[in-house]
Amino acid sequence: MQAGLLAPAALALLALALGPVLAHLARQPPRRQVRYGAMLLLERLARRLRRRRRLDDRWLLLLRVLAVALAALAAARPELRWPAANAALDGVGAVVVVLDDSLSMDLVDGAGPARETLFERARREAVAFVRDLPQGTRVGLVTVGGAARAVTPELTADRDAVAAAIEALRQGPGSTDLAGALALARRMLAGTGGAAAVFTDEAGPVAVPAAASEIALFGEQGLGLIPRPVRARDPANLVILGATYGEGLEGGSVRLTVANYGAADREAPLTVELPDGAEIHAFVDVPAGGTAEERVTVPRVAEGGVALARVDDERLRLDDAYAFQLPRVGASRVLVVDGDPGPTPTASEVYFLERALAPWGAAAALEGGVLPDVASEVGAVDLDPEVHRVAFLANVSDPGPLAARLLAFVRAGGGLVIGVGDNVTAERYNEPLALLLPSPLRRAESLTAPGENGVPTELPDVSLELFRPFARGGRAAFGRVRWRRLFTLQPYEDSEQVRTLMRTASGLPLLVERRLGQGRVLLFTGTFDLGWGDFPLQAAFMPWVQRLVTYLGGETGGGGLRLEGRVGEAVRVDLPDAALDVSVRGPDGPVAVRVRGGQAVFTPELPGAYVVETPGAPPLAWVAIHTDPAESDVRLTHRLVETAARVDPERFVHHEPLWPWLLWAALGFAVLQAALAAALGRRAAAEEVSRAA
Repeated sequence: MQAGLLAPAALALLALALGPVLAHLARQPPRRQVRYGAMLLLERLARRLRRRRRLDDRWLLLLRVLAVALAALAAARPELRWPAANAALDGVGAVVVVLDDSLSMDLVDGAGPARETLFERARREAVAFVRDLPQGTRVGLVTVGGAARAVTPELTADRDAVAAAIEALRQGPGSTDLAGALALARRMLAGTGGAAAVFTDEAGPVAVPAAASEIALFGEQGLGLIPRPVRARDPANLVILGATYGEGLEGGSVRLTVANYGAADREAPLTVELPDGAEIHAFVDVPAGGTAEERVTVPRVAEGGVALARVDDERLRLDDAYAFQLPRVGASRVLVVDGDPGPTPTASEVYFLERALAPWGAAAALEGGVLPDVASEVGAVDLDPEVHRVAFLANVSDPGPLAARLLAFVRAGGGLVIGVGDNVTAERYNEPLALLLPSPLRRAESLTAPGENGVPTELPDVSLELFRPFARGGRAAFGRVRWRRLFTLQPYEDSEQVRTLMRTASGLPLLVERRLGQGRVLLFTGTFDLGWGDFPLQAAFMPWVQRLVTYLGGETGGGGLRLEGRVGEAVRVDLPDAALDVSVRGPDGPVAVRVRGGQAVFTPELPGAYVVETPGAPPLAWVAIHTDPAESDVRLTHRLVETAARVDPERFVHHEPLWPWLLWAALGFAVLQAALAAALGRRAAAEEVSRAA
């Protein structure tokens, strides 16, 4: 509420209040007196009478000054101003009820039997409001949560039907689209001159200011706005604003940022649920109106995916969980099939390959990186798509018994690297692995005469995804790799399914890729040991092997996309093949998804972890869905009626004039001073008569 003056220049009339003061001073008796005779005897009596008269005259003076001052203030036309709704229900023929069903309305208020959420209270008050409308009033209903929605397509005179629709509404975790809701209400009221009754908690720093332009249109179109705020007595909420994984001791840690939107310090339990279902518990202390950080240690080995952090807050449950991306912690398991174990470890076909995969040993690999599971040809049956994302065949003599398992593994999204050697023959590979090989094998050929250095390797193309990390350095090391012997392939042409990734300087294929189903096969025409070349002794070997695993999806648990989104907003996932059968799983089960323009598109309705996948293949994407952080701030920062008064003061500010009251008060004081002056005059006359007698 504010006070103002319509004619502030009239305050200059306050100077007239000096008139009564001057008049009182002017009629005072002279101060110079000559004492003589009997007058000296009467001096004391006269002084007492004069003192008594002056005391009475002060009250008279005060009344006269007040009368003049109030008259001058009335001339300035003061008034009180305060924001107010610009519509009353009497005479309004159409009303649209705008009901806030956003996340912040889930705030619990009250205690005991009176305990209820703000949405439950707003719904109850809205039903009573509709039922109490005058007979014949046409009513509509619009909701605010998520994207604003017109529950009733048009205004209707059936108040019971609208009341039933309000009672059937359920609250969700969406944002507050107050601007959109007012726009729908304005269109519904077009040409009716009605009003919108808004039931909302007015919480947060965004929703009400964002509706300012729509409120202005209400005023321009002569529509009424009736705010019906539904507020908590002591709004408070704890919410997790962020969760970030960082490497460190053990398996690393998750740093959680927790905010306290309340007037008291809070302590609450925290829980971090890993993608494999394991839970880690902690406590957090958060100051009133502030934030706090808490770190939670992650085990040495943990599956990657979407993890959930939860804070236990009974005031507002819908935003207690925060989804975040957790990379794979610890080893990524890779199956290595050793086709030539050798009499000693150093003589093994996979000696250099195993050390390139886990350069610091298996113990260190458990803390992060790649953990190779080395097996013989007989032990290759241990290939498990749920455990291994990549498999290496190193100089395996007879892959026939493994062919069916390998084919299913690749089609389901696995990565397979086939390395050759002296044990490999075209006869044993081409037929059983016909669906896996990029091109049929021909034979192993010597490239140089004995004693020569060998054929160098052509520098790889760093624009290819596999070699992109070598663009800043390390590419030149490939040129120092020389080959004395390689397996040749039958002629083929590069296409979308088959392409050459590495060659020798003479043009012979060295690494060829084939896409099959959801997976890839890389055919390496050299050996992983020193039998045919010196690749394992060059600096490029270890990062090349590590990059192969990452490229094939081993380190990232399938190589799927990692995305984030918000409740109520469409999520788009690029697909490698538009013909894929795509499904989406959310925290509450299957989610509707459509494929359009090479993308899978879905709209999450709940916060949490979502997985985009195809049958029999690793996930295409992990998606962490959050609620709107502005919804968690339940503090009252902007009032709807105050915002309306700011954008359209002519229509949404109530003016209460004070000058008539001041004028009547001035008249009353004038009458009082006249009566008092008359009474004082009569008393003075009576005193003179008594003195004369």
